[in-house]
This record gives sequence, C-alpha cells and structure tokens, in this order.
Amino acid sequence: LRAVDPESAGRLHPHDQRRIIRALEVLHLTGITHSAQLEGQKRISPYELCFLGLTMDRAMLYARINERVDAMIADGLVDEMRGLLQQGVKPGAVSMQGLGYKEIALYLEGHLSLEEAIVLLKRDTRRYAKRQLSWFRRMKDIHWIDSSENFHKNLLAIHDIIAGKFRGELEYTSNQSF
Repeated sequence: LRAVDPESAGRLHPHDQRRIIRALEVLHLTGITHSAQLEGQKRISPYELCFLGLTMDRAMLYARINERVDAMIADGLVDEMRGLLQQGVKPGAVSMQGLGYKEIALYLEGHLSLEEAIVLLKRDTRRYAKRQLSWFRRMKDIHWIDSSENFHKNLLAIHDIIAGKFRGELEYTSNQSF
C-alpha cells in the first residue's frame, strides 16, 4: 500500500489489515487510489442539518446498559446464539463480532461461564458507549440534550434549537397558504 497509495498507508495503522486490504482492493477494482477517491468525495452536505445528541449521567447510562444486557439474556440471546452456531455460522465470522454475540459464543464454547460472559458483555457495551460519546463530542455542531432531565423541558429546548436553526425557513413556510 505504501508503494501505490502512500497517503492511505500513512493514514492507516500498519496492523489494520482489513482497511489495508480494502484500500488495495479499491485500487485493483477501480484503478483509482483510495485516497484519491476520498479526496474527490463531497465533504459539505447540500442540506441544512441540525444535530441533536442525547446524553445522560454516566452512572444512569451504565445502569441502563446493565438492565438492557439483562433483558437481552432474558429475551433469549443465548438460545439465538446457540441456534446460529448450530446452523453453521462460525463464531469468527464478521457478523458474529457484534456486542453480545462474541461474548455469548465464548460461553457456549466453554471458555467462560454464563455469568462471566454477561459481565464481559456489560463491560464491553459500556466501553462502546464511551467510545461513541467520544466520537460524537468531536462534532462541533451537535446540540446536546440531557435525556435524564424533565421531558417537557427537553422538548422545549429541542424546539428552540430547531426554531433557531431554521428560523428564516420556518417564517417563510408559515406565511404561505396551502
């Protein structure tokens, strides 16, 4: 990759085999380097966007994650995973690397007890939520709403954000008769 697309090679970690292979595939299939394709993509949206992000107290979020994992187990995640494995789906398949599947596969293969798999799933889900929040916090245009606060207060705040973003357009459409 360094020889044919040094820009992509410089952007990717040397051990990121999946993305390195993909960059080479793009060049092989299209004749255009991956970095050239990315450069040619339009980066500015033609739409007026308004981003709203929901956040909440970290302890409350983690408690909700734990409750959600418990509900997934109660709703049959182990049986679902067992059925997939019986159908021949390999635990190493990309589709089986999602949260829940990989941890339950470890349990069904005998590497973990069910309790250990559940603890691991809860921990991994909390870490994923933290990475998501870190990702979205880098976006400068997000209006954050604390979802643990009063619903009515949040609804008014969301209304004010949207009205402020699109005030000129809203006034224009509200003056039109249909």
